Amino acid sequence: MTDGPRPLNLREVAEGLRSPHAPAAPAGPGSPLRAPSRLRELATWLAGTRDADVAGPLERVRLVVLAGDHGVAARGVSAPGSATAADAVRALVAGTHAAAALAAAAGVELAVHAVGVDAPAAVLDGLPAPVTARAVRAGSGDVAAGDAMTAEETEAAVRAGAAVADEAADEGVDLLLLGDVGAGATTVAATLVAACLRKSAVDVVGRGSGVDDDAWMRKAAAVRDAVRRARPVATRPAVLLQTVGSPDTAAAVGFLLRAAARRTPVVLDGVVGAAAALVASRAVPGAEKWWAVGARTAEPAQHLAVDRLKLTPVLDLGAGRGAGTGALAALGVLRAAQVLAAADAAAAPPPPEPGPEPQPGPEPAAQEEVGGSGQQGGAHAAG
Repeated sequence: MTDGPRPLNLREVAEGLRSPHAPAAPAGPGSPLRAPSRLRELATWLAGTRDADVAGPLERVRLVVLAGDHGVAARGVSAPGSATAADAVRALVAGTHAAAALAAAAGVELAVHAVGVDAPAAVLDGLPAPVTARAVRAGSGDVAAGDAMTAEETEAAVRAGAAVADEAADEGVDLLLLGDVGAGATTVAATLVAACLRKSAVDVVGRGSGVDDDAWMRKAAAVRDAVRRARPVATRPAVLLQTVGSPDTAAAVGFLLRAAARRTPVVLDGVVGAAAALVASRAVPGAEKWWAVGARTAEPAQHLAVDRLKLTPVLDLGAGRGAGTGALAALGVLRAAQVLAAADAAAAPPPPEPGPEPQPGPEPAAQEEVGGSGQQGGAHAAG
């Protein structure tokens, strides 16, 4: 007889994880990517994730946006008029959202997944089937007062994110960008970072959607209460997600771990992606080698998370716009790094031809023995 279902093991999601390939030394000292160079570092990272010494073109890039509503938003932790997850999803699907416009300009595929959107059925029914196919629940609980999800919902969200990564890997996507939408998301992210790193609310709470001082204090109080609830389970990543996460952050954890296991690099966007990466890395150390950070934002929780992960953002943009815009902006730099590295490799002189092998000389003459047994016998004779 068992006590219930087997708890979720996040290591299983990343089964088969290996470190990226270690590329050979790039082009010689005449290279414009000569160390120290951030472009060279990025080119080396891209090459390593693609099992090559020099990465090929990033021909197929996909932005994955995970959407969810968060119960803690009811505490007034977001700026007035902040769009709900359903509003953002509709705009992304219609192509009118800023992130959709930027993705289209960069030739990036866009995949939106409403894993935790709280909206009337009529609203969700009007969306394309792939957008709602991996829905877990309508929003998440208020993490300042109760659990975000059940254990079963947490596992479903993690596996939904893993399935999204599997789908991209199966289709041959070269690079994934991770975005998020939903009011209250930065409050949940700040809570996860504070719980993982044993920080206070004041250490992690930023302005998020652009809140005023009163909303910032409400947000800090909500994070403080949520962190108190989270501390007893802070070393158990799956339970931490159930307690103070959300369907979209749990899906992001599954997405990141499975993408790493499938050897598909991911560029993170903003504090929500950084918080999910921190939780995922604590569950499966080493997975972070497959991720990059698109842009540093103004959120202190993001700074703490990426510092702990030892990841350096490609750009520093200040306040983030969310939905993957920071990762999309960084894509241009990554493509430049790849093109320059490939050009350097093509222009590098070929390796020198191996010289002729030395011919063996004549056999040395055998030494004449002394006393019938060589030097040793001569010594006995002297004795």
